Amino acid sequence: MLVGVIGDIHGNIEALEAMVSFLKSHSVTRILCAGDVVGYGGAPGECVDFIRENKIACVSGNHDFYTLHPEMNHDGIREDAVEVFEWNRQVMTQEQLAWLANLPMVLESKALHYQVRHASCQPYPAWEYVVNERRAAMHFLFQQMPLCFNGHSHIPILAMHRPGSKVMFARLRNMKLPRGMSILVGVGAVGQPRDGDPRACGVIYDTEENSIAVVRVPYDVAAAQKRIYDANLPSFLADRLSVGR
Repeated sequence: MLVGVIGDIHGNIEALEAMVSFLKSHSVTRILCAGDVVGYGGAPGECVDFIRENKIACVSGNHDFYTLHPEMNHDGIREDAVEVFEWNRQVMTQEQLAWLANLPMVLESKALHYQVRHASCQPYPAWEYVVNERRAAMHFLFQQMPLCFNGHSHIPILAMHRPGSKVMFARLRNMKLPRGMSILVGVGAVGQPRDGDPRACGVIYDTEENSIAVVRVPYDVAAAQKRIYDANLPSFLADRLSVGR
């Protein structure tokens, strides 16, 4: 079975539609989302509706969570992100917000031995990024399934660990996954890539071959940018889509 894993949609409906169309055209039968359906982009409600209509199982991300919780302390969170949290609450329907509120923190397949979550498995601090060997080592202390998919960093990464050995951390590439190791696959970002490639990013997991393919899909960046400009959101959030940073 081919499983598509995507994440960090961030209100970018143009990127989401392009990615899902690509996955379906390449025989992907199940699509999972590692969270952050909203935030940064100009079409949060449209992205929620699209995820629901296409029956994409999804976990909650930090932008989904903070959109729902204006009472939470925003210390350490960028001002442009906080501005979009507030805007999301104004433009999304109660039904769309209720759907966000019901997202689980983790998806698991015990039969296929994988899980999907937004950030690190590390419980504290919340929403920890896995961006280097040290962070990956902390993550693996809490990963309970052989294979974990996550997002949050917006960069496609691979981390692997065998007890008694050093953690391996690298940029994700197409590969057959080794057996007998704990593996973390960071799936990159559909709606706001940050690895220098502006195309939408995701992965395809072949459960029979135990292999990963990195997917990059072009989309109408200008249309996504126009939504942000038209909503009077910080222009930086639109400009960065052109360069994938």
